[in-house]
Formats: sequence, structure tokens, C-alpha cells
Amino acid sequence: MKLMTNQALGGSGLFKLKGNDWLVKQRVAGRACVSALNMLEQEVKDKTTKSMELLSTMAETIMLEAGCTPTFKGYKGFPAAVCISVNRELVHGIPGDYKLQEGDVVKFDLGATFEGAIADTAITCIFGEPKPGHAKMVAACRESLMKGIQAVAVGKKLGVIGHAISRSVRGNGFNVITDYGGHGLDWDRPHAPPFVENKSDPDTGFRIQAGLAIAIEPMVVPYDIKSSVAKDGWTVVTKEVGCHFEHSIYVHEDHVEIITDRG
Repeated sequence: MKLMTNQALGGSGLFKLKGNDWLVKQRVAGRACVSALNMLEQEVKDKTTKSMELLSTMAETIMLEAGCTPTFKGYKGFPAAVCISVNRELVHGIPGDYKLQEGDVVKFDLGATFEGAIADTAITCIFGEPKPGHAKMVAACRESLMKGIQAVAVGKKLGVIGHAISRSVRGNGFNVITDYGGHGLDWDRPHAPPFVENKSDPDTGFRIQAGLAIAIEPMVVPYDIKSSVAKDGWTVVTKEVGCHFEHSIYVHEDHVEIITDRG
């Protein structure tokens, strides 16, 4: 969503560590997100002829049937349950009547809320036969997300996440978007401090503690990282086709739990 910037979140800011009550409820939200994303991914694999608006409605139904509400719908006025962004639309796209075409790179970003606890996650899929370089870019983005998560541990600085992401992306020959990034999760608040940079020094930021609940979300393009916001006030557009992956995590004393792990 459009508050996913350092300035909007107040940098590291003040954030609240979460306990077991949050974790139990966030797991329910995470399972609802996974079910919705699995359905959307399968629709792309099956070369769906459904509109993006209909796909968003189908995902919303899954979340509601799981006892959750779609976090994004109505948030700051966003009109849909899922952000769906195609090709040069990087994130925050509003689903409409568009139907996917051969080679399209589509990003699905959604959140679910269960009794105030929130899970937020995103994937990128390619419709049909990939265009040159796109499959490699998507794989690089997915890998960088996992590298960022693997860098997290109690006692380390928050900057290790962006350091791991940027090194992974650069090592695969792509560039990471720096104007947007991950964020904290709070009760009924999908975008809370801290801002989680996608490129940072490993020695910057506060020390990670048990109970930290954040979303990590690298966004990757071939070269040009400049972006702009479309006339709809939401959709972030880049000069090249990009991709986006996201997981919500919860930090335990001795390990990191991926709340939105899709197995």
C-alpha cells in the first residue's frame, strides 16, 4: 500500500513487540493469505480468462470464509481486496477488467486480518511463456526475499535485511527498488514502524528482538529503479517490467517463523 516508504513510516520509529496472543491470531491470518495466493497462482498457471477484478473478489471470498477480513479493502480508500499489478505496474495496482495476456508479469499483494492481527504477503507470476529475462528476474526476487529472512536473528541490526536483499539481487544481475520497502505490522495497522529497507548497511538500525513482527518485501527491476505513481493515486509504475515478493515474519528467541510460508 502507499504508506510503504521510510518517510511515511517515520524511519525506525516506535514499534511494539508482540506476544503469543498476536502470534496465534496472526497465524490464522497467514493461513488465509496462503490459501488466497495459492488460488491466484493456480489461476495464472491454468491461464485464466477471468478479469483482475474477479480474481480479487475470489481471493476476498477465500479470506472471508477463513474468518478473516481483507486488510487492504477500504484501507486509506483502497477499493479492492488485492493489489494486482501487471508488467510495469510494480505494486499497489487496482484490479479492473483487464485479462492477462501471454508473457504478462503479474504481482498479487494481499493481507488478511484476524481479530486485529495482520498477515501481509505477495507473489509474482508469469502468464504463459516468459519473455526474455523475466523468469530469471522473478527467481532473483524470490531468492532475495529468502536471503533477507535468513539474515534475521535476535541481536543483529535491522539493516542486515536490506544488506542481504541488495547483495542477492545485485549478485543475480538485477537492481532492487529502494523508494519502497517492508514495514512493521501492528494491531489493525498494516503499515507500522519500522521501515524495512531493501538496501541498507548491516550495522544500521535497532537490534532485532524476539516479538518483532514485520513484512519483508523486495521489489526488483532489470536496471532503472525510478518509479512514479499513476493518476489513480495508488499504482506505482516503473520504466521496466518489475517483480515483487513478500512474507510476514515473527521473530522468536531462537528462530524466525514465516507466517505466510506457502510450503
